[in-house]
Amino acid sequence: MERPDQPDRPDRPVSGPASLLRQFIRSVRLIRWRLRLGKRLELGRNVTIGPAAVLVPPRRLAIRDNVGIARGFHVEVDLEIGPDVLISSQVAVVGKDHRFDDPTRTVYWAGRLPASPVVLEGDNLIGFGTIIVGPCRIGRGCIVGAGSVVTGDLPPDSICVGVPARAIRPRYPVSPDR
Repeated sequence: MERPDQPDRPDRPVSGPASLLRQFIRSVRLIRWRLRLGKRLELGRNVTIGPAAVLVPPRRLAIRDNVGIARGFHVEVDLEIGPDVLISSQVAVVGKDHRFDDPTRTVYWAGRLPASPVVLEGDNLIGFGTIIVGPCRIGRGCIVGAGSVVTGDLPPDSICVGVPARAIRPRYPVSPDR
């Protein structure tokens, strides 16, 4: 896929001192997350994590190149984010990890299920307020609409919306050469 000739980021343009300040704040955030998560965090190039993020992966959070994560991102599972992904504000990635099927135990004492990893394969846009419940895989090129609840795998190159999220149409027009 071709990259634009413009080296700018796909966010609001800022110039002059404001641009330097924005770059400094973003760098400080990444350093803070690297210190806090240590070896559990793998960061690619050109990654932005917005303010008020909550990142508590049990074992691993891998973020590849060219990923923009907006304000209020919340992660509680192992997560892999492929390249060229945009994640809107107030997106949560959580797991189906609480036992509740033992009639002899309360939910509080029932324990946890195995990890619920989530994978975003790349070239994804995750809309505002989306909740992703793992385990699941969001295919390469898949767009998830605002307010959706993802409860299972989503196909590549599709537009998905709803509760639970379902593919409503292909991302690209159907053409004979595709």
